[in-house]
Amino acid sequence: MKNLVVLFVLMLSLPSLAKQTSSTELVNLNAIEMESVSAKNISAKQTENGLELTIAAGQSGQIVFSPKKGYWDLTEHAFLSIELENKTKQSLRFDPEILYESPLRDKKNKASSKQQRLAHIGYLKPLENLVYNNVLIRDQITSSDYSHKKDFPGMKGLPNGVIMIWEGVDAKHINGVQIGFKAQNFERKVVVKRIFKNRPALPDLYANDKKSFFPFINKYGQYKHDSWPGKITDDSQFKQAIEIEKKDLAKHTGSIEWDRFGGFANGPKFEATGHFRTQKIEGKWWIINPDGNLFWSTGVNGAGKLTVGTPIKGREHFFEGIPTKNYANSQYFKGQTYYHGSKNLHRKYGDDSEQKYLDISLDRMKSWGLNTLGGWSNEDVASSSESKKLPYTVFIGATKPEIHDKFPDVFDPKWKAELARKIKAKAANVKNDPYFFGFFINNEIHWGTPQSIAASTLAHGKNSAGKKIYVALLKEKLKTIENFNQKAGSNFKSWQALLTTKVKASQVKHRLLKDINVIHYTNMTHMYFKTSKELIAEHAPGKLYLGCRWHGNHKNNINVAVAAKYVDILTFNAYENEVEHYPFPAKDIDKPFIISEFNFGALDAGKFFTGLGYASNQRNRGEKYKNFVEGALRNPRIVGAHWFMWANSTTAGRGNGENANCGLVSMTDQIYYELISYMREVNYGIYQYRLGPNKLQK
Repeated sequence: MKNLVVLFVLMLSLPSLAKQTSSTELVNLNAIEMESVSAKNISAKQTENGLELTIAAGQSGQIVFSPKKGYWDLTEHAFLSIELENKTKQSLRFDPEILYESPLRDKKNKASSKQQRLAHIGYLKPLENLVYNNVLIRDQITSSDYSHKKDFPGMKGLPNGVIMIWEGVDAKHINGVQIGFKAQNFERKVVVKRIFKNRPALPDLYANDKKSFFPFINKYGQYKHDSWPGKITDDSQFKQAIEIEKKDLAKHTGSIEWDRFGGFANGPKFEATGHFRTQKIEGKWWIINPDGNLFWSTGVNGAGKLTVGTPIKGREHFFEGIPTKNYANSQYFKGQTYYHGSKNLHRKYGDDSEQKYLDISLDRMKSWGLNTLGGWSNEDVASSSESKKLPYTVFIGATKPEIHDKFPDVFDPKWKAELARKIKAKAANVKNDPYFFGFFINNEIHWGTPQSIAASTLAHGKNSAGKKIYVALLKEKLKTIENFNQKAGSNFKSWQALLTTKVKASQVKHRLLKDINVIHYTNMTHMYFKTSKELIAEHAPGKLYLGCRWHGNHKNNINVAVAAKYVDILTFNAYENEVEHYPFPAKDIDKPFIISEFNFGALDAGKFFTGLGYASNQRNRGEKYKNFVEGALRNPRIVGAHWFMWANSTTAGRGNGENANCGLVSMTDQIYYELISYMREVNYGIYQYRLGPNKLQK
């Protein structure tokens, strides 16, 4: 292959240049073996410091390091780390990817073995030497490799950073690491100095004296057995943090681009309706704010809240300093959940801390370049003074009665009545407020497939409204129960028997009813979005309907296409590295959308779980935020991106096990200033960036 270039200048004959290798090193860069390295569009030579790579200006390239044989086993370490040195005087990007196989997952899915990838993004500053920690998000199917997991129930991330989710890396079967370089307009020279296993999977104290490890969470809700910048160890540090923040806010007063809503003050003017609306302008979708200015939504979920609850029942030995549940402390408890964040707010701000915190949060958002309070934010902003306000959203959850997990029976009048009641109640406070941005109706519904929804529907009893509608459709299309039985491989005596039987999945071959199931699924989807849209129009005319916040594989060509007919802005929770070329909605659906959740977390600040978005450290969180938002700004259909979320989740895990470094602030309200600096860098100039060199004309 003419573009495959691997050049090695072997210097091993010079003993003085040989370096001692560590037992954690995965590749001996002083004795590279040709069969363990391959490269494309990269020239490489061996030096006394490692492998020096050269990538030509305007070219992309990649290099892959593989085990000499078999796999690398990283079950006893948290990171696969790479030490790199930038030999150029310009910043550059590199893209490490962990290559692995998943024998257990493949066996469960009855699939042939294939190589998979976990992609990262890193940046090197001019002449910088950097250790980049590739986080290994591990597959829960490999939990037997981590015997200590049983000691930490309710936690996705275990102390020291072994992270387990529903699907991820099999750390016992790592078969390489690839370092890619996207095209940049200058020649790059980078030295790969080390590729190594890093950070033991078990904390030393736990490994050596498990009894002494517990309790491992202090009275502030932080990990006891480590230190990091910003860790609170004494109440006096809260006052210090307030003084540091005052200076920071005075120095960074916000974007000069902004009008009162966070829109483009000095840009072109469009029709002002007193509400937020959408408009396509010169090939790009935009939000137009109530004053008629361009608006692009830089948001954050959970804004103005620092509750951070953690279940304690059965895990009492995790914690120290949790007060006795009595009248004086009742505000920090809800059932068996204790709220470290609420207690920390009181420690920091005193009485009325939650109201004070909303005002503080709004000041922060303006300083950080965030112009929208996203899902689950403090809705008391509706009654804030206009000098403090920012655009805000309202979240409504209404899925009862369910026809499928987290999906309502949309044909049941009780669902519509409940949704109407909730929309009407919320609308009463916001329908006349120009700062009210729009409604989210539900979150991460389990839409399933036409077949899975049909199976769930037939599993209900005779009083299910959705089942009655589905059975009526089957009868309309197939006429007789005999035709149904023949097509579905079933044995029902009558349509009434089908209706009254709670049908097991094994009793009907739903794949053979695909065409009818698609019709039912489509009808159901129309009913869901049409009902929601009509209720919003009735109770809050002119306000935006922001969709249902799709996630994972629950978005499909049916439900997204139907939604586009009703919602004003589609919303996707997208835990991706980049979204410039996001594949939804389909190309033929000309509709704006917001990324309603994304984030990047790291394991260098006392947390054990990065969240679904991951970074090497706090700086890399900021680098990836900037890259993500800039990519979103380049996508002509994206009209906003909302970070998940304001504050970290609890160290020991909330109800679903999440214990991530997902926040802009910690559970002690310490600000991640490195992340914030990158947010300001991109958010202060979003309009100039999205418009590009050519100014829009009205």
